[in-house]
Amino acid sequence: MILSGYEEVEHIADIALRVWGEDFFDLLRQSAWGMYELMGIKRNRELMTNVNFEVGQGSMEMQLVDFLNELIYLVEDKAFCFDNFSFFNTMVAIGVSARGYKIDSYHRSIKAVTFHNLNILKTNKGFETTITFDV
Repeated sequence: MILSGYEEVEHIADIALRVWGEDFFDLLRQSAWGMYELMGIKRNRELMTNVNFEVGQGSMEMQLVDFLNELIYLVEDKAFCFDNFSFFNTMVAIGVSARGYKIDSYHRSIKAVTFHNLNILKTNKGFETTITFDV
């Protein structure tokens, strides 16, 4: 059985992604990869980049939304996407160190990650959720 992953699910007006992971950090990682796939991102594998940022305290749902919205900003403003993430807890935030690439193109813009029906569930296999994206 696959312990981590993502799949697009039907949504009436927007797009949605069901995501699951072995732990919360794996859920964040899978959510990013799935979002990039929904956007149809094409990477320039010759132009690597690194970035560090923090996701503030709050519920897991708030941290997931903040994390993905930061990645949307980096796609839209800097033309960066990432396939390698390291996470560490601080007293006030989750630190994120990401390594990835410049973007050559993408075919779908995502305006934002929403809180619509967002609920992260802890299961006996890890964590799972369904994320709705405003397009």
